[in-house]
Amino acid sequence: MRTTALTTTAIIALAMSAPAQAQDQGEPAARSGPQLEVITITARKTEENLQEVPIAVSAYTAAEIQRRGIRNAQDLSSITPGLNVEQDQGRRFDRPVIRGQSNVLGVPNAASFIDGVYIPDSLFATELAFVDQIEVIKGPQSALYGRQTFSGAISYTTREPSDVFEGQLRITAAEHDEYNFLGAVSGPIVDGVLSGQIAVNAYTYGGEYTNNAVGDPSFGRTIGNEETLGISAGLRFTPSDNLSFTLRATHAENDDGHEVMVLQRASNNNCFLNTTSRYYCGAIDVGPEDITLNLDSVGGGGVSRETTRISLISEYDFENGFTLTAISGYNNSYESRKADLDFLPIAALGGALHADDRIDIESFSQEIRIASPVDRRFSWLAGLYYYNGDTWNGRYRFSSDTLQDNGVVGVTNYAAFALARFDFTDRLTGTAEVRIAEEELTLQGGASNFDLSATYRSTNPRFTLAYQADDFTMLYASAARGNKPGGFNADVRLAPDQLSYGEETAWSYEVGVKSDLFDQRLRLNAAAYFIDWTGQQLTQSTLVGVGGSASFIRNVGELEVRGIELEGEFQVTENWRLRGTYSYAESEYTSAFDPDTNTLTGNGDISGNTAPNAPRTQFSVGTYIWWPMFNESRGFFDATYAYRGRKFAQVSNLAWVDGRDVANAQLGWELNQHRVILFGRNLFDNIEPLGVTRYVDFGDSNRRGFLGTLPRGRQFGITYEMTF
Repeated sequence: MRTTALTTTAIIALAMSAPAQAQDQGEPAARSGPQLEVITITARKTEENLQEVPIAVSAYTAAEIQRRGIRNAQDLSSITPGLNVEQDQGRRFDRPVIRGQSNVLGVPNAASFIDGVYIPDSLFATELAFVDQIEVIKGPQSALYGRQTFSGAISYTTREPSDVFEGQLRITAAEHDEYNFLGAVSGPIVDGVLSGQIAVNAYTYGGEYTNNAVGDPSFGRTIGNEETLGISAGLRFTPSDNLSFTLRATHAENDDGHEVMVLQRASNNNCFLNTTSRYYCGAIDVGPEDITLNLDSVGGGGVSRETTRISLISEYDFENGFTLTAISGYNNSYESRKADLDFLPIAALGGALHADDRIDIESFSQEIRIASPVDRRFSWLAGLYYYNGDTWNGRYRFSSDTLQDNGVVGVTNYAAFALARFDFTDRLTGTAEVRIAEEELTLQGGASNFDLSATYRSTNPRFTLAYQADDFTMLYASAARGNKPGGFNADVRLAPDQLSYGEETAWSYEVGVKSDLFDQRLRLNAAAYFIDWTGQQLTQSTLVGVGGSASFIRNVGELEVRGIELEGEFQVTENWRLRGTYSYAESEYTSAFDPDTNTLTGNGDISGNTAPNAPRTQFSVGTYIWWPMFNESRGFFDATYAYRGRKFAQVSNLAWVDGRDVANAQLGWELNQHRVILFGRNLFDNIEPLGVTRYVDFGDSNRRGFLGTLPRGRQFGITYEMTF
């Protein structure tokens, strides 16, 4: 608690001194010179000024996404305090960790949304052509966003089809055979009534790592390659001034090579050598030379995926200022992952781990809400939500030509939610939110003829007080409850007592300050939080017959997370901006038991240990500068250096990946609608592993091994962009 107390004191001191930099009473004074722009966000399902919303949000506009070269969720991670998400198992699924609330496998603790629609699969391959803004909302968002927003939410907002004709062309070429083409147009179809947009994206990346399995036919073959072909389209129909319908659809096909995951062999184990499995203590050490795969035996290996998303947003504005909104969403994705899952140059277990893991996800959601005008002393919104989703998964084994059918996990969620906001004075505002939900889960069919069901009911409130110290400084405090329902481990190889797990819950307490100082040239936001977390869902592995190993989720125990987040921007001059972020998240188990630790040490009590996959420290610094050039053109330079601390493999805290840094830079020239950008990614060529997964070395008596994922190395390229 000492860290939180010190941080809280610092934030309060900062807030008390801030008013001296701005106007105390009345209308703000006239200002001149460079200023930071006002950012409007929709984190609370209505448009609000970022600096006046009493929750921790990092927001990135379309211009900033373009200027800083943000391509996916991993790029967000390096610049967003409190967020860690890395592409540590290829483009298969996201694993965002917000404020230290981590897991290893299973459904992530932070959910992703596109235009308010929950996305149940990966966002790594999502096209950002029409993305207008990205918001990373930290802390439990269960009250307004519902299921799976246990630690926060990542919200993508796309641009509306325009009333005037406009377009975009972007062509990128980079090292390692990376090529990316994007073409997009938007404009009116029927003036004043119907407008549309369409974008086509073709992307390839040749990969930079090769297979070193000497004697295998696939020796020397490149892995880690990626390919995407996608199309997105939208229509906006406005039959009257107060009624609108926006229909969007996207379809993408991904064809990626075998992921760059490398096994650290059991022969490297250096501790608990008197146990059967043995263990490794320290930072895992794997590199390109350790890649040894049987690719021909798995059809060449790799991941193919088809994804379709459709959404319809209907909105009606009443004459009295009330707004009725309906959001319908449909998602379908099918993925096939052909992989050598022993990660060895031999066919371990007779090739039983040469597999094609298949997953089929289909979901539908519907939200309806009504909101009062926001310019009143008392404002509110209320809504209903429905979600239905089915996930089937199976494993085809090449060696036996058999399909392991693990059945279908079904989810049906019903919820009612509301928000009420009241201005006690001109400066003090209180907000209360609540969501009441019921979730029905089933596991049906499969090779074991599953017929399991469970129901989870929850009431998740959030209470917030905000005090506007002056026109440019706000203090806030909040308390919120979040939950993540339990579920089923759909794997026919598991024992009956391993097939299900219970829900996890947490109370989160936060204080913060948002301020625009020095005539709105310096934006400084800070938050301190404490999370009381119960029933953490975490992955455990077990050996299962001839099939090798299987992972299953169980409830570990209780832990606490305390931390701070700082985010700042300074407009030094009209054409020079500095920025920086810092976050510290310290998680500690207060009452928890781990069977593997018990096997190793004879004592499974992990109290005092840190949650896995959650770096304690992250920070970034960056700059953006532009200068005038000939013929009214201008040059610009944008650079970011980011660091994240080490991440533990599991709750025992014995093995980890070291902290790693990354530096990116863009040097560009622009004239009117034309832009040319020279970019460098990972300038220090840091190929330390992104993440570590506790695994098994099936070629060494099934002793403990560890998987590490190698990142892309240094890469230079050029992009040409044109808007019209």
